[in-house]
Amino acid sequence: MSHVYEAPVASLDDALVQAVEAAGAHRLEGYEAAQPEFTRPVLEAAARFAAQVLSPLNRVGDAQPACRAERGVRSPPGFVDAYRRFCADGWVGLGAPQEFGGQGLPLAIEAAVTEMWAGANFGFATCPELASGALEALHRYGSAQLREGYAARIASGEWTAAMALTEPQAGSDLSLLRCRATPDGAAWRLTGRKLYISWGDHDLTDNIVHFVLARTPDAPPGLNGISLFLVPKRWQDAGGEWVDNDLQALSVEHKMGLRASPTCLMAYGERDGARGWLIGERNAGLACMFTLMNRMRLGVGLHSLGLSERALQLARAHARERIQGRGPDGMPCALIQHADVRRMLLTMKALTHASRGLAYTAAATLDVARLASPAAERARAGQRAELLTPLVKAWCSDVAVEVASLGVQIHGGSGYIDDMEISQVYRDARIGPIFEGTNYIQAQDLLGRKVLRDGGVGLREFVTVIRHAAAELPATDSQGLQALRNGLLEGGERLLAVAGALCAGAQERERIGTSAHHFLNWLGLLAGGWQWALSARRACATSGDAAAQAVLDTADFYATHLLPRMSAHEAAIRDGWSSLHRARPEQI
Repeated sequence: MSHVYEAPVASLDDALVQAVEAAGAHRLEGYEAAQPEFTRPVLEAAARFAAQVLSPLNRVGDAQPACRAERGVRSPPGFVDAYRRFCADGWVGLGAPQEFGGQGLPLAIEAAVTEMWAGANFGFATCPELASGALEALHRYGSAQLREGYAARIASGEWTAAMALTEPQAGSDLSLLRCRATPDGAAWRLTGRKLYISWGDHDLTDNIVHFVLARTPDAPPGLNGISLFLVPKRWQDAGGEWVDNDLQALSVEHKMGLRASPTCLMAYGERDGARGWLIGERNAGLACMFTLMNRMRLGVGLHSLGLSERALQLARAHARERIQGRGPDGMPCALIQHADVRRMLLTMKALTHASRGLAYTAAATLDVARLASPAAERARAGQRAELLTPLVKAWCSDVAVEVASLGVQIHGGSGYIDDMEISQVYRDARIGPIFEGTNYIQAQDLLGRKVLRDGGVGLREFVTVIRHAAAELPATDSQGLQALRNGLLEGGERLLAVAGALCAGAQERERIGTSAHHFLNWLGLLAGGWQWALSARRACATSGDAAAQAVLDTADFYATHLLPRMSAHEAAIRDGWSSLHRARPEQI
Protein backbone atom coordinates (compact mmCIF):
# COMPACT_ATOMS: atom_id res chain seq x y z
CA MET A 1 0.00 0.00 0.00
CA SER A 2 1.31 3.46 -0.89
CA HIS A 3 0.13 6.97 -0.13
CA VAL A 4 1.09 10.00 -2.19
CA TYR A 5 3.37 12.37 -0.32
CA GLU A 6 1.50 15.50 0.77
CA ALA A 7 3.65 18.35 2.02
CA PRO A 8 2.32 19.79 5.31
CA VAL A 9 2.31 23.31 3.88
CA ALA A 10 0.78 24.99 6.92
CA SER A 11 3.39 23.43 9.23
CA LEU A 12 6.21 24.37 6.87
CA ASP A 13 4.92 27.94 6.66
CA ASP A 14 4.69 28.22 10.45
CA ALA A 15 8.19 26.77 10.82
CA LEU A 16 9.54 29.32 8.35
CA VAL A 17 8.01 32.24 10.23
CA GLN A 18 9.41 30.90 13.50
CA ALA A 19 12.87 30.27 12.04
CA VAL A 20 13.15 33.68 10.39
CA GLU A 21 12.32 35.37 13.68
CA ALA A 22 14.59 33.10 15.74
CA ALA A 23 17.54 33.85 13.45
CA GLY A 24 16.81 37.58 13.32
CA ALA A 25 16.44 37.38 9.55
CA HIS A 26 13.13 39.28 9.61
CA ARG A 27 15.15 42.47 10.15
CA LEU A 28 17.16 42.03 6.95
CA GLU A 29 16.62 44.55 4.20
CA GLY A 30 14.97 42.91 1.21
CA TYR A 31 13.82 39.89 3.20
CA GLU A 32 10.18 40.60 2.47
CA ALA A 33 10.20 37.50 0.27
CA ALA A 34 10.13 35.43 3.46
CA GLN A 35 6.81 36.89 4.56
CA PRO A 36 3.91 34.38 4.67
CA GLU A 37 1.90 36.15 1.97
CA PHE A 38 4.79 35.47 -0.43
CA THR A 39 6.07 32.14 0.82
CA ARG A 40 2.69 30.41 0.96
CA PRO A 41 2.12 30.44 -2.85
CA VAL A 42 5.69 29.20 -3.39
CA LEU A 43 5.21 26.38 -0.90
CA GLU A 44 1.84 25.43 -2.35
CA ALA A 45 3.25 25.28 -5.88
CA ALA A 46 6.18 23.16 -4.69
CA ALA A 47 3.78 20.89 -2.81
CA ARG A 48 1.77 20.28 -5.99
CA PHE A 49 4.91 19.45 -7.97
CA ALA A 50 6.13 17.13 -5.23
CA ALA A 51 2.80 15.29 -5.02
CA GLN A 52 1.93 15.13 -8.70
CA VAL A 53 5.33 14.66 -10.37
CA LEU A 54 7.95 13.43 -7.91
CA SER A 55 6.04 11.25 -5.46
CA PRO A 56 4.69 8.82 -8.11
CA LEU A 57 8.27 8.18 -9.25
CA ASN A 58 9.66 7.41 -5.82
CA ARG A 59 8.86 3.70 -5.85
CA VAL A 60 9.82 3.49 -9.55
CA GLY A 61 13.33 4.70 -8.78
CA ASP A 62 13.73 2.14 -6.02
CA ALA A 63 12.49 -0.77 -8.13
CA GLN A 64 14.22 0.27 -11.38
CA PRO A 65 17.32 2.13 -10.20
CA ALA A 66 19.85 4.09 -12.18
CA CYS A 67 22.25 1.79 -14.04
CA ARG A 68 25.09 1.65 -16.53
CA ALA A 69 23.98 1.65 -20.16
CA GLU A 70 25.70 1.55 -23.53
CA ARG A 71 26.22 5.31 -23.49
CA GLY A 72 26.84 6.30 -19.88
CA VAL A 73 24.38 6.05 -17.02
CA ARG A 74 20.61 5.74 -17.47
CA SER A 75 18.31 7.27 -14.86
CA PRO A 76 15.11 5.52 -13.67
CA PRO A 77 12.04 5.65 -15.94
CA GLY A 78 10.26 9.00 -15.84
CA PHE A 79 13.14 10.93 -14.31
CA VAL A 80 14.22 12.69 -17.51
CA ASP A 81 10.78 14.15 -18.12
CA ALA A 82 10.37 15.05 -14.43
CA TYR A 83 13.70 16.86 -14.44
CA ARG A 84 12.79 18.85 -17.54
CA ARG A 85 9.55 19.95 -15.89
CA PHE A 86 11.49 20.74 -12.71
CA CYS A 87 13.79 23.07 -14.65
CA ALA A 88 10.99 24.59 -16.72
CA ASP A 89 9.18 25.57 -13.52
CA GLY A 90 12.31 27.34 -12.26
CA TRP A 91 12.91 25.22 -9.17
CA VAL A 92 16.67 24.78 -9.67
CA GLY A 93 17.34 28.51 -9.55
CA LEU A 94 15.00 29.30 -6.67
CA GLY A 95 17.76 30.59 -4.40
CA ALA A 96 20.40 31.20 -7.08
CA PRO A 97 21.80 34.76 -7.37
CA GLN A 98 19.93 36.94 -9.80
CA GLU A 99 23.21 37.77 -11.54
CA PHE A 100 23.29 34.12 -12.63
CA GLY A 101 19.68 34.15 -13.78
CA GLY A 102 18.28 32.77 -10.53
CA GLN A 103 15.40 34.09 -8.45
CA GLY A 104 17.57 35.06 -5.48
CA LEU A 105 15.07 33.96 -2.84
CA PRO A 106 16.21 33.51 0.77
CA LEU A 107 17.93 30.26 1.67
CA ALA A 108 15.24 29.69 4.29
CA ILE A 109 12.59 29.36 1.57
CA GLU A 110 14.86 27.12 -0.47
CA ALA A 111 15.25 24.95 2.65
CA ALA A 112 11.52 24.39 2.98
CA VAL A 113 11.23 23.44 -0.68
CA THR A 114 14.24 21.12 -0.39
CA GLU A 115 12.47 19.25 2.39
CA MET A 116 9.52 18.65 0.07
CA TRP A 117 11.66 17.27 -2.75
CA ALA A 118 13.26 14.74 -0.42
CA GLY A 119 9.95 13.80 1.20
CA ALA A 120 8.45 13.10 -2.20
CA ASN A 121 11.45 11.52 -3.92
CA PHE A 122 14.81 11.46 -2.14
CA GLY A 123 16.68 9.93 -5.07
CA PHE A 124 15.56 12.71 -7.41
CA ALA A 125 16.19 15.41 -4.80
CA THR A 126 19.89 14.64 -4.56
CA CYS A 127 20.46 15.63 -8.21
CA PRO A 128 19.69 19.39 -8.17
CA GLU A 129 20.86 19.79 -4.57
CA LEU A 130 24.49 20.59 -5.41
CA ALA A 131 23.57 23.54 -7.64
CA SER A 132 23.28 25.93 -4.69
CA GLY A 133 26.72 25.17 -3.28
CA ALA A 134 28.31 25.04 -6.73
CA LEU A 135 27.02 28.50 -7.55
CA GLU A 136 28.26 29.90 -4.26
CA ALA A 137 31.70 28.41 -4.89
CA LEU A 138 31.80 29.95 -8.38
CA HIS A 139 30.57 33.26 -7.01
CA ARG A 140 33.25 33.39 -4.30
CA TYR A 141 36.22 31.69 -5.93
CA GLY A 142 35.61 31.21 -9.66
CA SER A 143 37.18 33.38 -12.33
CA ALA A 144 35.00 35.70 -14.40
CA GLN A 145 35.45 33.32 -17.32
CA LEU A 146 34.23 30.32 -15.33
CA ARG A 147 31.27 32.24 -13.90
CA GLU A 148 30.31 33.43 -17.36
CA GLY A 149 30.60 29.99 -18.90
CA TYR A 150 28.97 27.83 -16.24
CA ALA A 151 26.99 29.68 -13.56
CA ALA A 152 23.85 30.55 -15.54
CA ARG A 153 23.56 27.06 -16.99
CA ILE A 154 23.86 25.47 -13.55
CA ALA A 155 21.33 27.93 -12.13
CA SER A 156 18.80 27.08 -14.84
CA GLY A 157 19.35 23.35 -14.48
CA GLU A 158 20.54 23.03 -18.07
CA TRP A 159 23.68 21.51 -16.57
CA THR A 160 24.01 19.73 -13.24
CA ALA A 161 26.94 19.69 -10.83
CA ALA A 162 28.77 16.85 -9.08
CA MET A 163 31.26 16.91 -6.22
CA ALA A 164 34.29 14.58 -6.48
CA LEU A 165 36.25 14.22 -3.26
CA THR A 166 36.51 10.62 -2.10
CA GLU A 167 39.07 8.18 -3.48
CA PRO A 168 39.30 4.43 -2.89
CA GLN A 169 42.37 4.66 -0.63
CA ALA A 170 41.43 7.89 1.15
CA GLY A 171 37.83 7.70 2.37
CA SER A 172 37.15 10.63 4.68
CA ASP A 173 40.88 11.41 5.03
CA LEU A 174 41.36 13.93 2.25
CA SER A 175 45.05 14.31 3.10
CA LEU A 176 45.62 10.99 1.28
CA LEU A 177 44.23 12.16 -2.08
CA ARG A 178 46.23 11.04 -5.14
CA CYS A 179 44.28 12.57 -8.03
CA ARG A 180 46.76 14.67 -10.05
CA ALA A 181 46.45 17.89 -12.04
CA THR A 182 49.23 18.95 -14.42
CA PRO A 183 49.40 22.32 -16.20
CA ASP A 184 48.18 22.53 -19.79
CA GLY A 185 48.36 26.15 -20.87
CA ALA A 186 45.50 28.05 -19.25
CA ALA A 187 43.91 24.75 -18.22
CA TRP A 188 44.95 21.58 -16.39
CA ARG A 189 44.90 17.85 -17.14
CA LEU A 190 43.52 15.67 -14.35
CA THR A 191 44.15 11.97 -13.80
CA GLY A 192 42.75 9.79 -11.06
CA ARG A 193 39.68 7.99 -9.80
CA LYS A 194 36.93 9.11 -7.45
CA LEU A 195 34.20 6.98 -5.92
CA TYR A 196 30.81 7.57 -4.31
CA ILE A 197 30.08 10.44 -6.70
CA SER A 198 26.35 11.17 -6.56
CA TRP A 199 24.92 11.80 -10.04
CA GLY A 200 28.46 11.67 -11.43
CA ASP A 201 26.93 10.60 -14.74
CA HIS A 202 23.33 10.48 -15.99
CA ASP A 203 21.04 11.24 -18.92
CA LEU A 204 19.06 14.16 -17.43
CA THR A 205 21.35 16.75 -19.04
CA ASP A 206 24.00 16.72 -21.75
CA ASN A 207 26.68 18.20 -19.50
CA ILE A 208 27.74 17.66 -15.89
CA VAL A 209 30.11 20.04 -14.13
CA HIS A 210 32.41 18.15 -11.76
CA PHE A 211 34.11 19.93 -8.86
CA VAL A 212 37.22 17.82 -8.32
CA LEU A 213 39.91 17.90 -5.62
CA ALA A 214 43.40 17.12 -6.91
CA ARG A 215 47.09 17.81 -6.32
CA THR A 216 49.35 19.82 -8.57
CA PRO A 217 52.92 18.56 -9.21
CA ASP A 218 54.53 20.96 -6.73
CA ALA A 219 51.85 20.65 -4.03
CA PRO A 220 52.95 20.05 -0.43
CA PRO A 221 51.73 16.84 1.22
CA GLY A 222 48.61 16.68 3.33
CA LEU A 223 45.57 18.91 3.37
CA ASN A 224 47.56 22.02 2.46
CA GLY A 225 48.39 20.62 -0.96
CA ILE A 226 44.87 20.21 -2.35
CA SER A 227 43.40 22.34 -5.14
CA LEU A 228 39.88 22.51 -6.56
CA PHE A 229 39.18 22.15 -10.28
CA LEU A 230 36.12 22.51 -12.47
CA VAL A 231 36.02 19.53 -14.84
CA PRO A 232 33.03 19.43 -17.23
CA LYS A 233 31.81 16.33 -18.97
CA ARG A 234 31.93 18.32 -22.22
CA TRP A 235 33.92 21.48 -22.95
CA GLN A 236 34.02 24.00 -25.76
CA ASP A 237 37.22 24.34 -27.77
CA ALA A 238 38.62 27.52 -29.33
CA GLY A 239 36.55 26.95 -32.46
CA GLY A 240 33.30 26.72 -30.51
CA GLU A 241 32.96 22.96 -30.91
CA TRP A 242 31.79 20.86 -27.98
CA VAL A 243 34.26 18.13 -27.11
CA ASP A 244 33.76 15.09 -24.87
CA ASN A 245 36.12 15.32 -21.93
CA ASP A 246 38.26 12.41 -20.79
CA LEU A 247 36.07 11.25 -17.92
CA GLN A 248 33.64 8.40 -17.51
CA ALA A 249 31.60 6.47 -14.98
CA LEU A 250 33.19 3.04 -14.68
CA SER A 251 30.38 1.64 -12.56
CA VAL A 252 27.27 2.47 -10.56
CA GLU A 253 27.09 1.20 -6.99
CA HIS A 254 24.38 -1.28 -5.95
CA LYS A 255 23.18 0.30 -2.72
CA MET A 256 21.08 -0.55 0.31
CA GLY A 257 18.88 2.47 -0.41
CA LEU A 258 18.85 5.70 -2.41
CA ARG A 259 18.82 3.49 -5.49
CA ALA A 260 17.39 6.04 -7.89
CA SER A 261 20.48 8.22 -7.49
CA PRO A 262 23.48 6.92 -9.47
CA THR A 263 26.49 6.69 -7.15
CA CYS A 264 29.40 6.45 -9.55
CA LEU A 265 32.99 5.33 -9.63
CA MET A 266 34.48 8.04 -11.86
CA ALA A 267 37.67 7.83 -13.90
CA TYR A 268 39.38 11.08 -14.91
CA GLY A 269 42.07 11.14 -17.56
CA GLU A 270 42.33 7.46 -18.46
CA ARG A 271 43.36 8.46 -22.02
CA ASP A 272 45.07 11.85 -22.26
CA GLY A 273 43.89 13.65 -19.12
CA ALA A 274 40.57 15.25 -18.23
CA ARG A 275 40.59 18.94 -19.04
CA GLY A 276 39.86 21.17 -16.03
CA TRP A 277 40.20 24.72 -14.73
CA LEU A 278 41.43 25.89 -11.35
CA ILE A 279 38.88 27.34 -8.92
CA GLY A 280 40.37 29.72 -6.38
CA GLU A 281 44.06 29.68 -5.52
CA ARG A 282 46.36 26.72 -5.93
CA ASN A 283 46.64 24.58 -2.76
CA ALA A 284 43.59 26.32 -1.26
CA GLY A 285 41.07 23.86 -2.64
CA LEU A 286 39.87 22.57 0.69
CA ALA A 287 38.53 25.98 1.74
CA CYS A 288 36.80 26.31 -1.64
CA MET A 289 35.34 22.84 -1.41
CA PHE A 290 33.97 23.46 2.08
CA THR A 291 31.75 26.12 0.55
CA LEU A 292 30.04 23.29 -1.32
CA MET A 293 30.41 20.83 1.56
CA ASN A 294 28.68 23.00 4.15
CA ARG A 295 25.74 23.61 1.83
CA MET A 296 25.55 19.88 1.20
CA ARG A 297 25.63 19.19 4.94
CA LEU A 298 22.67 21.49 5.41
CA GLY A 299 21.10 19.63 2.50
CA VAL A 300 21.63 16.27 4.23
CA GLY A 301 19.74 17.59 7.25
CA LEU A 302 16.91 18.88 5.08
CA HIS A 303 16.71 15.68 3.05
CA SER A 304 16.67 13.67 6.27
CA LEU A 305 13.88 15.91 7.53
CA GLY A 306 11.88 15.17 4.39
CA LEU A 307 12.29 11.44 5.01
CA SER A 308 11.17 11.88 8.62
CA GLU A 309 8.02 13.62 7.43
CA ARG A 310 7.40 10.90 4.85
CA ALA A 311 7.83 8.15 7.45
CA LEU A 312 5.43 9.95 9.76
CA GLN A 313 2.80 10.26 7.03
CA LEU A 314 3.03 6.59 6.09
CA ALA A 315 2.96 5.36 9.69
CA ARG A 316 0.08 7.62 10.70
CA ALA A 317 -2.00 6.51 7.70
CA HIS A 318 -1.30 2.84 8.42
CA ALA A 319 -2.08 3.23 12.12
CA ARG A 320 -5.44 4.80 11.30
CA GLU A 321 -6.37 2.23 8.65
CA ARG A 322 -5.07 -1.02 10.12
CA ILE A 323 -7.53 -2.83 12.40
CA GLN A 324 -5.55 -4.77 14.97
CA GLY A 325 -6.49 -5.88 18.47
CA ARG A 326 -9.34 -4.62 20.62
CA GLY A 327 -10.04 -1.42 22.43
CA PRO A 328 -11.26 -0.88 26.01
CA ASP A 329 -14.80 -1.68 24.88
CA GLY A 330 -13.70 -5.09 23.60
CA MET A 331 -14.39 -4.16 19.98
CA PRO A 332 -11.82 -4.36 17.14
CA CYS A 333 -9.93 -1.08 16.82
CA ALA A 334 -7.35 0.69 14.69
CA LEU A 335 -3.68 0.53 15.66
CA ILE A 336 -3.67 4.19 16.63
CA GLN A 337 -5.95 3.39 19.56
CA HIS A 338 -3.15 1.48 21.29
CA ALA A 339 -1.05 3.48 23.74
CA ASP A 340 2.36 2.32 22.52
CA VAL A 341 1.51 3.08 18.91
CA ARG A 342 0.54 6.60 19.96
CA ARG A 343 3.85 6.85 21.84
CA MET A 344 5.77 5.95 18.69
CA LEU A 345 3.75 8.33 16.51
CA LEU A 346 4.20 11.18 18.98
CA THR A 347 7.93 10.48 19.10
CA MET A 348 8.05 10.67 15.32
CA LYS A 349 5.99 13.86 15.25
CA ALA A 350 7.93 15.60 18.04
CA LEU A 351 11.34 14.81 16.55
CA THR A 352 10.29 15.76 13.02
CA HIS A 353 8.97 19.14 14.13
CA ALA A 354 12.11 19.81 16.17
CA SER A 355 14.30 18.88 13.18
CA ARG A 356 12.31 21.15 10.89
CA GLY A 357 12.59 24.17 13.14
CA LEU A 358 16.30 23.63 13.70
CA ALA A 359 17.14 23.12 10.01
CA TYR A 360 15.12 26.14 8.89
CA THR A 361 16.72 28.27 11.60
CA ALA A 362 20.16 27.24 10.37
CA ALA A 363 19.22 28.28 6.84
CA ALA A 364 17.86 31.64 8.02
CA THR A 365 21.01 32.15 10.10
CA LEU A 366 23.12 31.64 6.98
CA ASP A 367 21.02 34.33 5.30
CA VAL A 368 21.86 36.70 8.17
CA ALA A 369 25.56 35.81 7.92
CA ARG A 370 25.44 36.70 4.23
CA LEU A 371 23.11 39.71 4.14
CA ALA A 372 23.19 41.57 7.47
CA SER A 373 24.50 45.10 7.19
CA PRO A 374 26.71 45.52 10.27
CA ALA A 375 29.83 43.38 9.92
CA ALA A 376 29.60 42.41 13.59
CA GLU A 377 26.12 40.97 13.07
CA ARG A 378 27.32 38.98 10.07
CA ALA A 379 30.19 37.62 12.14
CA ARG A 380 27.92 36.57 15.01
CA ALA A 381 25.53 34.88 12.61
CA GLY A 382 28.43 33.16 10.87
CA GLN A 383 29.64 31.79 14.19
CA ARG A 384 26.14 30.56 15.03
CA ALA A 385 25.82 28.96 11.59
CA GLU A 386 29.11 27.12 12.10
CA LEU A 387 27.67 25.68 15.30
CA LEU A 388 24.35 24.76 13.73
CA THR A 389 25.65 23.14 10.53
CA PRO A 390 27.16 19.96 12.04
CA LEU A 391 24.21 19.81 14.44
CA VAL A 392 21.65 19.91 11.62
CA LYS A 393 23.57 17.45 9.48
CA ALA A 394 24.17 14.89 12.21
CA TRP A 395 21.26 15.21 14.63
CA CYS A 396 18.58 15.55 11.94
CA SER A 397 19.94 12.56 10.03
CA ASP A 398 20.07 10.42 13.17
CA VAL A 399 16.52 11.52 13.92
CA ALA A 400 15.43 10.42 10.45
CA VAL A 401 16.82 6.93 11.02
CA GLU A 402 15.00 6.68 14.36
CA VAL A 403 11.75 8.06 12.93
CA ALA A 404 11.88 5.74 9.91
CA SER A 405 12.65 2.77 12.15
CA LEU A 406 9.63 3.58 14.30
CA GLY A 407 7.60 3.79 11.09
CA VAL A 408 8.64 0.26 10.19
CA GLN A 409 7.74 -0.89 13.71
CA ILE A 410 4.25 0.59 13.46
CA HIS A 411 3.71 -1.24 10.18
CA GLY A 412 4.65 -4.49 11.89
CA GLY A 413 5.67 -7.40 9.68
CA SER A 414 4.38 -5.68 6.56
CA GLY A 415 6.87 -2.86 7.18
CA TYR A 416 9.72 -5.28 6.59
CA ILE A 417 8.41 -6.16 3.15
CA ASP A 418 9.59 -4.25 0.09
CA ASP A 419 6.00 -3.85 -1.07
CA MET A 420 5.54 -1.21 1.64
CA GLU A 421 7.11 2.17 0.98
CA ILE A 422 8.16 2.56 4.61
CA SER A 423 10.87 -0.07 4.04
CA GLN A 424 12.34 2.14 1.30
CA VAL A 425 12.18 5.22 3.54
CA TYR A 426 14.13 3.38 6.23
CA ARG A 427 16.77 2.18 3.76
CA ASP A 428 17.01 5.63 2.19
CA ALA A 429 17.34 7.38 5.55
CA ARG A 430 20.32 5.27 6.58
CA ILE A 431 22.67 7.12 4.23
CA GLY A 432 22.18 10.44 6.05
CA PRO A 433 24.51 9.67 8.99
CA ILE A 434 27.20 8.63 6.47
CA PHE A 435 26.76 11.30 3.77
CA GLU A 436 29.13 14.30 3.54
CA GLY A 437 31.27 13.35 6.53
CA THR A 438 30.03 10.73 8.97
CA ASN A 439 28.17 11.88 12.04
CA TYR A 440 31.14 11.10 14.25
CA ILE A 441 33.18 13.49 12.10
CA GLN A 442 30.42 16.07 12.59
CA ALA A 443 30.50 15.49 16.35
CA GLN A 444 34.28 15.93 16.45
CA ASP A 445 33.94 19.09 14.38
CA LEU A 446 31.24 20.47 16.68
CA LEU A 447 33.04 19.78 19.94
CA GLY A 448 36.68 19.93 18.90
CA ARG A 449 36.54 22.91 16.55
CA LYS A 450 33.33 24.86 17.07
CA VAL A 451 33.16 24.64 20.89
CA LEU A 452 36.66 24.10 22.29
CA ARG A 453 38.50 26.32 19.83
CA ASP A 454 36.88 29.53 21.16
CA GLY A 455 36.64 28.31 24.74
CA GLY A 456 32.91 27.72 24.46
CA VAL A 457 32.02 31.38 23.79
CA GLY A 458 29.72 30.63 20.83
CA LEU A 459 28.13 27.73 22.69
CA ARG A 460 27.38 29.89 25.72
CA GLU A 461 25.71 32.49 23.51
CA PHE A 462 23.59 29.80 21.83
CA VAL A 463 22.58 28.15 25.09
CA THR A 464 21.72 31.58 26.52
CA VAL A 465 19.28 32.05 23.63
CA ILE A 466 17.73 28.64 24.35
CA ARG A 467 17.39 29.31 28.07
CA HIS A 468 15.92 32.74 27.37
CA ALA A 469 13.24 31.14 25.18
CA ALA A 470 12.49 28.69 27.99
CA ALA A 471 12.21 31.46 30.56
CA GLU A 472 9.76 33.31 28.29
CA LEU A 473 7.28 30.43 28.22
CA PRO A 474 4.06 31.78 29.72
CA ALA A 475 3.19 30.77 33.25
CA THR A 476 0.31 28.29 32.99
CA ASP A 477 -1.07 25.34 34.88
CA SER A 478 0.32 23.04 32.19
CA GLN A 479 2.76 20.60 33.74
CA GLY A 480 4.09 19.96 30.25
CA LEU A 481 5.21 23.56 29.76
CA GLN A 482 6.75 23.52 33.22
CA ALA A 483 8.66 20.37 32.31
CA LEU A 484 9.81 21.95 29.05
CA ARG A 485 10.90 25.14 30.79
CA ASN A 486 12.76 23.31 33.56
CA GLY A 487 14.30 20.79 31.19
CA LEU A 488 15.75 23.48 28.94
CA LEU A 489 16.96 25.68 31.79
CA GLU A 490 18.58 22.86 33.71
CA GLY A 491 19.79 20.97 30.64
CA GLY A 492 21.44 24.10 29.27
CA GLU A 493 23.13 24.87 32.57
CA ARG A 494 24.48 21.33 32.91
CA LEU A 495 25.66 21.29 29.28
CA LEU A 496 27.68 24.46 29.82
CA ALA A 497 29.21 22.99 32.96
CA VAL A 498 30.28 19.86 31.09
CA ALA A 499 31.56 21.96 28.17
CA GLY A 500 33.65 24.00 30.62
CA ALA A 501 35.22 20.83 31.98
CA LEU A 502 35.95 19.60 28.47
CA CYS A 503 37.50 22.96 27.55
CA ALA A 504 39.75 22.72 30.60
CA GLY A 505 40.92 19.28 29.48
CA ALA A 506 40.96 20.00 25.75
CA GLN A 507 44.44 18.50 25.43
CA GLU A 508 43.02 15.08 26.32
CA ARG A 509 42.20 14.07 22.75
CA GLU A 510 40.88 10.66 23.75
CA ARG A 511 38.36 12.21 26.13
CA ILE A 512 37.19 14.63 23.46
CA GLY A 513 36.82 11.76 21.00
CA THR A 514 34.79 9.64 23.38
CA SER A 515 32.56 12.57 24.41
CA ALA A 516 31.83 14.08 20.99
CA HIS A 517 28.91 11.81 20.00
CA HIS A 518 27.12 12.31 23.30
CA PHE A 519 27.80 16.04 23.33
CA LEU A 520 26.28 16.54 19.87
CA ASN A 521 23.18 14.53 20.70
CA TRP A 522 22.74 16.33 24.01
CA LEU A 523 22.93 19.67 22.25
CA GLY A 524 20.58 18.38 19.55
CA LEU A 525 17.94 17.43 22.11
CA LEU A 526 18.34 20.81 23.77
CA ALA A 527 18.08 22.67 20.46
CA GLY A 528 15.04 20.60 19.50
CA GLY A 529 13.45 21.56 22.79
CA TRP A 530 14.21 25.19 21.98
CA GLN A 531 12.16 24.84 18.82
CA TRP A 532 9.28 23.38 20.80
CA ALA A 533 9.51 26.24 23.29
CA LEU A 534 9.21 28.76 20.47
CA SER A 535 6.25 26.87 19.01
CA ALA A 536 4.56 26.53 22.39
CA ARG A 537 4.90 30.24 23.08
CA ARG A 538 3.21 31.03 19.78
CA ALA A 539 0.51 28.44 20.42
CA CYS A 540 -0.29 29.97 23.81
CA ALA A 541 -1.31 33.15 22.02
CA THR A 542 -4.10 31.20 20.24
CA SER A 543 -6.64 30.31 22.89
CA GLY A 544 -9.25 27.63 22.21
CA ASP A 545 -7.65 26.56 18.93
CA ALA A 546 -7.45 22.78 18.44
CA ALA A 547 -4.27 23.01 16.38
CA ALA A 548 -2.63 25.17 19.04
CA GLN A 549 -3.60 22.68 21.74
CA ALA A 550 -2.03 19.88 19.70
CA VAL A 551 1.21 21.90 19.63
CA LEU A 552 1.13 22.29 23.42
CA ASP A 553 0.37 18.60 23.93
CA THR A 554 3.24 17.53 21.67
CA ALA A 555 5.60 20.01 23.36
CA ASP A 556 4.58 18.36 26.63
CA PHE A 557 5.43 14.96 25.11
CA TYR A 558 8.85 16.18 23.93
CA ALA A 559 9.62 17.51 27.40
CA THR A 560 8.60 14.38 29.28
CA HIS A 561 9.62 11.62 26.83
CA LEU A 562 12.59 13.00 24.88
CA LEU A 563 14.39 15.67 26.91
CA PRO A 564 15.19 13.10 29.64
CA ARG A 565 17.56 11.47 27.16
CA MET A 566 19.92 14.34 27.94
CA SER A 567 20.73 12.74 31.30
CA ALA A 568 22.03 9.59 29.61
CA HIS A 569 24.37 11.62 27.40
CA GLU A 570 25.55 13.61 30.42
CA ALA A 571 26.31 10.45 32.37
CA ALA A 572 28.25 9.00 29.43
CA ILE A 573 30.38 12.15 29.16
CA ARG A 574 30.99 12.54 32.90
CA ASP A 575 31.49 8.93 33.92
CA GLY A 576 31.66 6.72 30.84
CA TRP A 577 34.69 7.94 28.97
CA SER A 578 37.27 6.06 31.07
CA SER A 579 35.77 2.63 30.32
CA LEU A 580 35.92 3.37 26.60
CA HIS A 581 39.45 4.72 26.98
CA ARG A 582 40.59 1.52 28.70
CA ALA A 583 39.10 -0.78 26.05
CA ARG A 584 41.88 -1.87 23.72
CA PRO A 585 41.11 -2.86 20.10
CA GLU A 586 42.26 -6.42 20.74
CA GLN A 587 39.78 -6.69 23.62
CA ILE A 588 36.73 -5.67 21.65
